[in-house]
Amino acid sequence: MSSYASVKTIFNDRECLIEALVEMGYAREHIEVHETAQGLYGYHGDLRQEKANVIVRRQHVGGASNDIGWEKQTDGTYTQHISDYDAHKHDAKWLTGLKASYTEKRAVKEMKRQGLRFMSREKIGNKIVVKYLKQGV
Repeated sequence: MSSYASVKTIFNDRECLIEALVEMGYAREHIEVHETAQGLYGYHGDLRQEKANVIVRRQHVGGASNDIGWEKQTDGTYTQHISDYDAHKHDAKWLTGLKASYTEKRAVKEMKRQGLRFMSREKIGNKIVVKYLKQGV
């Protein structure tokens, strides 16, 4: 039985997290969203002690996988639960990509909220540069 690693994240916007998971390869219809955290299951179908509000069930993660999930904390951030076994697929590179995608989606949402208009997006080295223009300019 593979144990879960639980890691606090910077994620605090559920919709941006879901959009980032979709960008990282998970189909939207395979991402469960719950107001009350639900139990995660191991690859044998055993209910684990970890719970999550945003869940990708094991059958969508891959063969012999466990559920992966993000549990909303009282401060509004999400703790990520990924089993040791699934860490081979969701390694540091994958997690960095998820964080980058989330951060970009969060920035886009904030810029729209401030009334800015999207101009361009380009990748420069390891960074993504998104340019906006103030409305009316």
